[in-house]
Amino acid sequence: MFYYIGIMKTRKHGSAKEKIVEAASDLFFTQGYQATTIDHVIERSGVSRPTLYNHFKTKEDLCVEYLKERRQLDLGTFKEAMRKEKTAKGRYLTVVRLTDHNLSSTQFRGCRYFNMISEVADCSSPIAKEARLYVDGVREIIKDGVLELKASDPKYKKLDVDRISESYYLIIGGAIMASQEYRERWPIDRALNEIERLVEV
Repeated sequence: MFYYIGIMKTRKHGSAKEKIVEAASDLFFTQGYQATTIDHVIERSGVSRPTLYNHFKTKEDLCVEYLKERRQLDLGTFKEAMRKEKTAKGRYLTVVRLTDHNLSSTQFRGCRYFNMISEVADCSSPIAKEARLYVDGVREIIKDGVLELKASDPKYKKLDVDRISESYYLIIGGAIMASQEYRERWPIDRALNEIERLVEV
């Protein structure tokens, strides 16, 4: 669910498509999907209107591409951060710790995927489906962390993987929303404590 590894700066160099997607990534995250117009993307990216429509027929198409690229980047960032952790407990806590960092670095703007889903009325739309692929990906990463922790030490052998994984997701999701509402970090601090308590033995 959660991230958005900061805001991308629009490139001075690169293909027109890359400039368009990066401009949209910034605008959709900072001001929202509904508030962002194609004119805004054209102005930010520096491409012409015909060039933009040559790559994307609609704003929805552009949004789906933006979410797809961000999903691959953000899930990859979580996985890479987990690989760098030296302990199973550290890998278990990676998602909440990285979310903590990202909330602070984006001034508690929230989760780009949650925000996008809330703006789209049709839950079966391509935009909502793409955003949920990210959420599902994070939930799978969380579950992998719990599974590894359970296998890492006999003291964790009785952990209920499904219950802990689902609780982890719900806790961190609530913390993201509360941090966005209050523009403060105490919800994510509380979430970290509660997620640690889930595996206390």
